[in-house]
Amino acid sequence: MFTTRQTASQHIGSRTYQADATAYDDNADTGHRAWVLLDGIGDRVHTAAWVRTTSLALARAAARLGDPGAAIRQIRPVLHADRATLNHPRDWPADAAAIVAVLTPAGRLHIAWAGDCRAYLAERGRAHLLTVDHNEATTSRREGRDPEPADSDRLTSSLCHLTGRVDTVTVDFGPRPGLRRLLLASDGAYLPHEQAGTLPPPSPDGSPRHRDGRAVPAPLLAGAPGPVARRITDLAVRADPTGADNATALVIDLHPVR
Repeated sequence: MFTTRQTASQHIGSRTYQADATAYDDNADTGHRAWVLLDGIGDRVHTAAWVRTTSLALARAAARLGDPGAAIRQIRPVLHADRATLNHPRDWPADAAAIVAVLTPAGRLHIAWAGDCRAYLAERGRAHLLTVDHNEATTSRREGRDPEPADSDRLTSSLCHLTGRVDTVTVDFGPRPGLRRLLLASDGAYLPHEQAGTLPPPSPDGSPRHRDGRAVPAPLLAGAPGPVARRITDLAVRADPTGADNATALVIDLHPVR
């Protein structure tokens, strides 16, 4: 069993609208707890409104099912049907990169994502990257090429991409004691820190870093969760105040209960 505490921080950056959103749901029937972060695509008012309601719907589905990958796949056709009734521009209906985390009563952490939102896990002062971005930068790395500067912005999957890739990873904490800290982050939050070396980068070959178990010191993630979340977003935007993206960090502390 785990007790949990979550804190989110958001910064609008240089954008007109805040198109990131977070949500949490705790399902009393299943015992599953779910967290969602959506990074809306584009700087548009209809996307900003859409991500707020969609993040909550996705969190509720994930907590009910206990399977974040299944929740993404289940909600995709529903979102497509709903978007047809909304007053969205035909050439730019709302969409988002998405990441979903579910903690089960047995202490398993399931994470699923579509797009380039990321999850980092910190334990004993060290952190590692759990996810692999769905964008052209990852494709370039897997093919042995250096990514172009714009490749990080070219998504190859998203929440509303009906056939887009959904990847999953499961962390089984087992009986070992100690606080674990999970960070879910939009690209506006993590990219400046990756470039500054304060968050782990993707593996050079585009493979899942979690499989080899490597972790790096992460003082950025040390401290009380509220200040940590604010530090991540504030420093990310400060790195490029005139061109900063929306930055969102969701810090989730997982405390085992004996």
